Amino acid sequence: MKLIRTILEIAAMPLFAVALFAVGLIAAVAHLLALPGLYLWERHQENKPVSPRRPSADP
Repeated sequence: MKLIRTILEIAAMPLFAVALFAVGLIAAVAHLLALPGLYLWERHQENKPVSPRRPSADP
């Protein structure tokens, strides 16, 4: 029984490694998409003219 469990654990390790690799690739692609977008968004915010604030209605 212990031998079967050991064999199954060894067989599951490559599956775990492939899943971890896929998660890493997904995270890398997400960063490649997000970082230029964040840079462009920050540049857009800096170049946007500041709109005048409406006066508050507090007495």
